[in-house]
Amino acid sequence: MDKKEKMSLLQEIIQIKSVNGDEMDVAKILKRVLDDADIDNEILPFGDNRANLVATLGKGHPVLAVSGHMDVVEVDKENWDTDPFELVEKDGMFYGRGVTDMKAGLAALVISMVELKEAGTPLNGTIKLLATSGEEVGQLGAEKLTDQGYVKDVDALLIAEPSGYRCVYANKGELNVTINSTGQAAHSSMPKAGINAVEHLLHVLSNIETKIKQATDSFENDVLGETIFNIDVINGGNQINAIPASAQAEINMRTIPEFTNDQLESIFKEVIEDYNNKTDAQIDYSVTMNTIAITGNEESSLIQLIQKIGKPYLQNQEMSDEEIKEAKRSAELTGLKFSTDEILTLGMSGGTDGSKFLINQPNGFDYTMFGPGNDTMHKDNESLPKAMYFDYIEMFKQLFSEYLA
Repeated sequence: MDKKEKMSLLQEIIQIKSVNGDEMDVAKILKRVLDDADIDNEILPFGDNRANLVATLGKGHPVLAVSGHMDVVEVDKENWDTDPFELVEKDGMFYGRGVTDMKAGLAALVISMVELKEAGTPLNGTIKLLATSGEEVGQLGAEKLTDQGYVKDVDALLIAEPSGYRCVYANKGELNVTINSTGQAAHSSMPKAGINAVEHLLHVLSNIETKIKQATDSFENDVLGETIFNIDVINGGNQINAIPASAQAEINMRTIPEFTNDQLESIFKEVIEDYNNKTDAQIDYSVTMNTIAITGNEESSLIQLIQKIGKPYLQNQEMSDEEIKEAKRSAELTGLKFSTDEILTLGMSGGTDGSKFLINQPNGFDYTMFGPGNDTMHKDNESLPKAMYFDYIEMFKQLFSEYLA
């Protein structure tokens, strides 16, 4: 494929508004490209215009699974300088929703497989592409593929989520909880005639936060750090002079192996039951996302090969002093390491579909997250250096052929 064709594929899938859905439309584009290259593939539909896609190149072991998700997050179009669902090139950058998270990584995986097939590159093993739906909310696609047995024969796993020229081998888990508070409406001049759902919600949130921070304070993972607790959404009430009858909060936690998701959930259950018993509150909760922390093998052959192959691409970036300064600052803000000379290994808070794929083997597996991108994922004007996209295609081809040599 020439550069124009590689950009065209990325443009096509960026144009699909697969915002928490409609991944079937992306899968159909990928299938067409894979079919044209005579690569075995299958679309696995589920739900309303949703689907996973599985493709294989080569045969036998080792089986290197490579994965990317087809969904993206919502956009506020008025905050963008370009149409978020068009691939726009400007000053050496690509712009578009999902260009970093993670349609460029997905396209690079597919193109790499196509070019290896076209070149007749011998593979002593199998590349298995797992293109997933619903990674952003619940990792539903990865869970389905795991339940259906598509990862049973996998010996190593590479997820092309945006790492930049770094190699991530550990990710925190995630536990999302929604808390509902039900009260009774009344005029605000007569608060005793009602039950204030907002006040009860605020009180129980305070109790939960205190308990969780006390419980997790002494636990820390050498690679992933500590448990993160965030109250991200609160809704309640509809008028200044009315006691609110309902309120809701959404909480996001990033978890570590030393203090599990089940342990965190038990705190919610205990605190809410105790609060309901001692007050006139009606509080309940539901878990909306539950993924475990995973830690791969930092010394694995896959990671060592990535470091060898990726080093010259990293060193050829030709970053200016100002760009290096900004990259260092961004890394510090996100708690990541930065280097212009070495492909660093690290852990990070963000999760991947690996949490579902490796549900039965979360520690020590030959796993890495390595893909094109920067820190603009989920942001307005999401972007990606154009050169990085093409670099990753070349790195993936070399990586796959040498890993399966």
